Amino acid sequence: MYKRRLKIFMAIMALAFAVIFARLVQLQIIQGDEHRRQYERLLQKTELLPAVRGRILDRAGSILAMDLPCYDLCMDYRLIKGDLRWQRSQQRRIMREGKLEAQAALALLHQRVANAWQLARTAAQWTGTDLDKRVSKLVFRVEAIRQARIDRLGDVAGSEIREEFDSHAVVPALDEAMAVALQAQLDDTVGVAIRPSNRRHYPFAALACHIVGVTGQVNPAEQEMLNIDERHEDDPLERARRNYLGGDMIGKFGVERACESRLRGQRGIRRLERGGRDEQVDPALPGRDVRLTLDTALQKDLEAIFPAGSNGCIVVLSVPRGEVLGMLSLPTFDLNRYYADYELLAEDQKDLPTLHRAVGKRYPPGSTAKVVAATAALASGTFTTGTTVHCSGYLFPNVRDRFRCWIAKQYGSHGDLTCEEAIKHSCNVFFYTVGNRMGTRRMGDYFRLFGFGDPPGLGLRSEVAGNIPTDPHAGTARFMAIGQGALEATPLHVANMMASIARGGAFLPPRLVLDDSPDPAPRSLGLSSQQVQAIQRGMYKVVNERGGTAYKVFHAEGEEPEVEICGKTGTAQTAPQRIDSNQNDRIDLEDDIVYQGDTAWFAGFAPYRNPQIAFAVVIEYVEKGGSGGRTAGPVAKKVVAACKARGYIK
Repeated sequence: MYKRRLKIFMAIMALAFAVIFARLVQLQIIQGDEHRRQYERLLQKTELLPAVRGRILDRAGSILAMDLPCYDLCMDYRLIKGDLRWQRSQQRRIMREGKLEAQAALALLHQRVANAWQLARTAAQWTGTDLDKRVSKLVFRVEAIRQARIDRLGDVAGSEIREEFDSHAVVPALDEAMAVALQAQLDDTVGVAIRPSNRRHYPFAALACHIVGVTGQVNPAEQEMLNIDERHEDDPLERARRNYLGGDMIGKFGVERACESRLRGQRGIRRLERGGRDEQVDPALPGRDVRLTLDTALQKDLEAIFPAGSNGCIVVLSVPRGEVLGMLSLPTFDLNRYYADYELLAEDQKDLPTLHRAVGKRYPPGSTAKVVAATAALASGTFTTGTTVHCSGYLFPNVRDRFRCWIAKQYGSHGDLTCEEAIKHSCNVFFYTVGNRMGTRRMGDYFRLFGFGDPPGLGLRSEVAGNIPTDPHAGTARFMAIGQGALEATPLHVANMMASIARGGAFLPPRLVLDDSPDPAPRSLGLSSQQVQAIQRGMYKVVNERGGTAYKVFHAEGEEPEVEICGKTGTAQTAPQRIDSNQNDRIDLEDDIVYQGDTAWFAGFAPYRNPQIAFAVVIEYVEKGGSGGRTAGPVAKKVVAACKARGYIK
C-alpha cells in the first residue's frame, strides 16, 4: 500500500516537473525573443525619428520641392483626451519626484496641464494655427483609425492603437527662435514636447503647381490602404517605423503622390535606456530625389507667353522620347499656401484653379482630330495618298443645315482635294467622307491607337481618359472625323498625337520622370513612310503655304518664320460654363453662365525636316470669331521660338 502511494506521488511529481519544464522551454526558447523584447521595452524609452522627404527636381537640377528643418509642438494624445489612467500615472510620478502628498501632487498636475494648453495656444498664435480645429481633426483621425482596426480585427478589447499613446504635432512648423522660447517653458508643463521636424517647401510657389502637387496629413482610408506590411506584426515599433501613423505626411496629388514610395523615406528609432545610461540610434533613411523631364525655365516662358486673363494650357514634348518639357495649366495657385487658401480654391467654380487642364480636362479636339482621321483613312487602305474627294461646301448639297464645310460660310468650296490638301485647308467635307467610309468602330480603333482611350500615362492622379464615341450612327463617325460631337481628349493626348506623327508614325507614351527605366517599344500606327510624309506635308502647308488655315498668322506682313513649323488649327464648339448660382448642388440650365465661346486649338511639331518638339495650345472660351489659327496660332508661334531659345530646336 505504502509503495503504491509512493509511486503515485512520484508520478505526480514527475508530471508536475514535466509541465514546469515544458513551460520553461516555451517561455525561454519558443517565446524567448518576444519576452526579451518586452523586457527591453520596459527598460528602454523609444522615440521615432522623422525621415527627410526626397526632393523633386527639374531636368536641370533646379529644386521644385524640398524639406526644410523646423520644429513641432507635440502633445500626448492622452493629455488631449483627458485620459484618467494617464493622469493618475502622472500624479504618482509627481508624488515620487517631489515627495508630495496626493492632493498637492494632483493640484500641481492640474496646473501643469493648464500651462501645457496655454503654451500650445501661444505657439498657435505665433504661427497662425487654428488650434481648436487642428485638435478636433486630430481626435477625429485617431478615432477613425481605431474604428478601422476594430472593423478589420473585430476585437474591441484589443483595439488599442499606437496613435492613442503617441505625441502628435498640434502646432507644426515652428522656427528655431519660437522653438527655443517654448522649450524654456516646458518644465512647468506635462505631456508637451518640442521636436525636430520638417516642412515641405516649394521654391517656385505657383510654377508647375499642378504637376508638382502637395503633401498633407495621411487620412484613415490611406492608412488602411497603405499599411499592408505585416512582416513585423510581432514588433510594433518596427511596424510603426515602416507604416504610416496618424499625422504622417503623404503626397496628395501631382508628383508628390505619384512618386510617394520613392520620396517618403523611412523613419528612424532612438532607444534610450531608463536613467539615460545608454543611447542607441537607428538613423532615419531619407527619401530618394525624383528628377522630372520638366524645364522650369521653359515653364516660365510658357506662363509669360499665354494671353493675360485667359484660361487654358500649353503642352510641349520632346519628339524622340516623349518627355514633357513644359506643361502649363492656367490659372495656377501657390503650393506654399495651398491649405491656407484651400476653401477659396475649392469654392472657385468659375476659373477652377485646381483643375489640371493639360491632363485632367477633356475638350472636343476640333480639327486637330483630322490628323487621326487622315491616319485612319490611309493606314486602313480606305484612301490612298492620291484619292480625291470633291468639296462643294456641303456633304449633302440638298440638306444644307448639317455637315457643311467651314468654307461654305463664305459661299465657297474647296473643289477636288487629296488627303494632303484636305489637311492644309482643313476641309470638313473630305473628313466627313472619311468618317462615312470608316464608320464609328474603325474610327474609334485609330483614336485608341493614339492613346485617346486611356489616361495619358504620366501616373498623375488627375489624369483622365478621352471619350471615344461608340454610337454606330453614321453621323457619329462624321463628327468624330472633324473632332466634334461626343469625341473628347486632353491637351496631352493631342500633343502626343502630334509627336507620334513627327516620329514617323510611332506612338510612345509621354514621360514625366527621368529615371533609368528603359524606353518602351514604340507602337506602329500602321502608316507607310509615303503616307506619313503626306500627312506631314499637309501640316507643313497649313503654316507655310498660301491658303493654309494658319498661313496668315505665321507669315504676317511677309514675315518668314525662323523655324519651319508643321501644325493643325482647331476650333471646337463648347458648351457654356455655368456655376451653381441657385445653390441646389447641381448645374442646370437655370444656373448663371460665366463663360461661353469656342475652344481654340493649335497643335503641331517643329522643325519640319527634323522634328524635335511637339506641342498643343488650348485657349478656353474665345469670343465669336476667335478661331484656332487666329487665337491659338500666335501663342504657338511664341512657344516654338521659346523652345529654340532654350536649345530644344537646333
